[in-house]
Amino acid sequence: MKIIAAIIGMGIGQKHLEAIESKKNSHVKIICETNKKKLIFLKKKYPDKIITSNEEKIFKDKEVNLVSIASYDNFHFNQIIKGLKNNKNMIIEKPMCLNEAQLKKIYDLLRIKRNIKITSNLVLRVNSLFEKFKKKINKKDLFYIEADYLWGRRSKLYGWRSKINNYSLIHGAAIHMIDLVVWLVELKPISVYALGNKNFTKNTVFKKNSFVIMILEFPNNILVKITGNASAEYSHHHEVKIFSKNNSLVNNLLGSYEYKNGNLFKIISNYPDKKNRKKLIQNFIDNLLKKNNKLIINHQDQFDLMSICFAAEKSIILKKKIKINYLKK
Repeated sequence: MKIIAAIIGMGIGQKHLEAIESKKNSHVKIICETNKKKLIFLKKKYPDKIITSNEEKIFKDKEVNLVSIASYDNFHFNQIIKGLKNNKNMIIEKPMCLNEAQLKKIYDLLRIKRNIKITSNLVLRVNSLFEKFKKKINKKDLFYIEADYLWGRRSKLYGWRSKINNYSLIHGAAIHMIDLVVWLVELKPISVYALGNKNFTKNTVFKKNSFVIMILEFPNNILVKITGNASAEYSHHHEVKIFSKNNSLVNNLLGSYEYKNGNLFKIISNYPDKKNRKKLIQNFIDNLLKKNNKLIINHQDQFDLMSICFAAEKSIILKKKIKINYLKK
């Protein structure tokens, strides 16, 4: 088997292309982009590939067996449905979709299309620092975690994100920290209480919440605070604090540390470890090529993550704690 791929959207899709083409027996055949200036540029840069603004060429091409969906958030759902109906494996940029009804439709269709595989590009799972954190966590005595997604790129709010009605900072930013925590502790939260504000952006073209905070309750009475912060004057960073009875783990702008037995130990890592981000897509390709059996993120992980995000959104709207309802296997 060879991977013959197509990419929709050449923003972050460029990184998908690099990851796919770094694998043996994998290449990108078609690139779809709607930006006219980008189309001209891409035709010059990739003369050996089909460059188009029509995504139907991808879904109707029987040779293509992997589609990378890196378009704007509001297009993901329809493109996933087309991919499933046309038997395409898919790499999906977060979020998978924008509401629970869409999630249920994808879930039900994927249960019918059992030979199709999808993955979400949740790259913090392959960050070498957080892999070290995962090994150091004392899960037995864990009681509290803070995980803050500091965007540090305010200008990005004022482009396409300001133009779609249902853009969500939970789906676009905090989702990474939710997934990271769930992966680190290997537990799913039971409930969530969330709040948001638009203090910084209410007088700009971006009218949605530019800051969100949530408290998640996990089994064993573990509490987790997660934020998505697009307002702060800050560099792009994933700040994490993990507290157990006998040790604390920290990642912030000053570095990464473990506090244990009254002593502070520096943790050496390559954070933000951008070179390692290809690993998730490469793992998925290896799985498609039957070179491994274990996916870094499986289907249920992805659906559970979206259920958490939708519960958090509901909590902001209803101003109360929400029990998280997961789609059953």
